[in-house]
Amino acid sequence: MREQQLILLVDDEDPFRVAVRRLLETHYEVHEAADGARALELAGRLEPDLVLLDIGLPDTSGMEILTRLKAMRPSPVVVMVTAFEQVRDVVTAMRRGAFDYLVKPVDLDEFELTIQHAMEHASLKNEVDRLKKELHRLQGVDHLIGKNQAFLDAQMLAVKSARSPDAGVLLQGESGVGKELFARLIHAQSPRASFAFVALNCAAFSSEIIESELFGYEKGAFTGARAEGKAGLLESAHKGTLFLDEVADLSLEIQAKLLRVLELNEFYPLGATRKRNVNLRVVAACNKDLWAETDRGTFRKDLFFRLATIKIQLPPLRERPEDILPLARFFVEQFNDKYHKQFRTFSRDAEQILLNHPWPGNVRELKNAIERVVLLENDELIGLNHLGFMESSGGSPSPATPAPFQWDLPDQGLPLEQMENQLIQAAYEKCGRNKSKTARYLSIPRHVLLYRLKKHGLMN
Repeated sequence: MREQQLILLVDDEDPFRVAVRRLLETHYEVHEAADGARALELAGRLEPDLVLLDIGLPDTSGMEILTRLKAMRPSPVVVMVTAFEQVRDVVTAMRRGAFDYLVKPVDLDEFELTIQHAMEHASLKNEVDRLKKELHRLQGVDHLIGKNQAFLDAQMLAVKSARSPDAGVLLQGESGVGKELFARLIHAQSPRASFAFVALNCAAFSSEIIESELFGYEKGAFTGARAEGKAGLLESAHKGTLFLDEVADLSLEIQAKLLRVLELNEFYPLGATRKRNVNLRVVAACNKDLWAETDRGTFRKDLFFRLATIKIQLPPLRERPEDILPLARFFVEQFNDKYHKQFRTFSRDAEQILLNHPWPGNVRELKNAIERVVLLENDELIGLNHLGFMESSGGSPSPATPAPFQWDLPDQGLPLEQMENQLIQAAYEKCGRNKSKTARYLSIPRHVLLYRLKKHGLMN
C-alpha cells in the first residue's frame, strides 16, 4: 500500500499544470500528462486515486478519456476541468461517472474543497473494494451462482450443516462442479470461520507424502526430512477446517490413522513420541460414490460414517442449463477486472454454443473457456468467432462416449502395479513421450503423471 494518495493531472496547458502541482504536491504524489494517450498510459500503470481531467485535449476528447478511465479496474475518481461552464458537457460528464467538475480560472477555496471531497470519496471507494474482496475471499459466495433447484438445495444444506462446528460433511460430485467452494462456504458460515481453512488434494501425492503432509514430522523422522521438522496440516487446521479433496484416494493405512484423529482428537507426527491434541472439522470431497468404495473394500466404512454425517450431492453443469449463461456473464466480469478488458455480453450464436456444449469439465471448464476469450480477444461482444476452440457447438453432435475397455481377466489374479506400468508406458510412447500430452490423454493432472513416471522408472 503506497504512503501517499496519487493524483494524475491531465491538461495541455503547462502553466495550469505547474500551478496545480504546487498546490497539491505537499500532500499528494502528483503525475502529469499533456494529452489523452499519455494519460491512459500513466493511469494504466500507476492506478491513480484521482484524475483531474481537462475536457479539451489536443489529441482526443476528455469525454472519451473519461469513458476509458471508468472502464479500468480499479477505476479512479475523476474530476473534470473545463475552461468555461457548459451545462451539456457537465451533465454528460456526470452521467459517464465523473465525481465533480471545476471551471477555469479555478477558485482556490473551491479547488481545495473539491480535491478534499474527491480524495475522501477515493479512500472510501478503495476501502469498500478491499472489504468486498476480503468478504469474497472468506465466503466464496460470489462464485455460488445459480437458480437450479438441485444446486439451491445443495447450498441450503451446506449452510445448515455449517451450524455444527464438528459434524462431518461429504461433498460428492464430478470434477469441476465446485466442491472446494462449497467447503469454503461451510467453513465461512461455521463457528470456526475465524480460524484456518486448510485444503489437501489426496490424489495429488504418494501415500508417503500425504502422511507427512497431514501429520507432520519430527527432525530426523526419515531420510530427507527437514532438520527442524515440519508441522502437518492437521496442526495447521487446529480450531479450523481441514478440507480433504478426493478423499477416496487415501490409502487404508492413512484412513486408519485419520479415523483415530477424528475419534480421539489426537495424533502423533512422524517420528514423534509425544502426541498432539487437535480440534478441527473435516469436510471431505469425492468425485465417485464413496459408499460404493466401501463395498469394494478400498475405503473404511467406519471412516465413511465419520466423514459423511451430512452428504451433499452437487449436480453437474449439464444438469443446470439455466445457470450456464449467468455463470458465463459472471466470469466475463471477473476476467474483465483481471485483464482490464471491456467485454459486455454474448451474441445469440455464442449463447447457443454455451448452452449446447456438454461441459464435461463442469464449471471449471466454463470458467477456463471464458478466461481464454477475455485474455486473448479485445472486443465488447463475445461472438461465434471467439468460441471456435470449443469442440462441440449448437447443431454439432457431442463427441461420442468412448467404448469401455474390454478386459480378459485371469482367474488367478493379476499384478496391478505391473498393469499400471504397462498402461502408462504405452500411453507415454503413444504421445511421443510428451508429458503434457500424456497427462491429457490419461485425464490426470501433469504432476500426478510425473510422480507415476518416476515411480515406474519411465522418465529419462
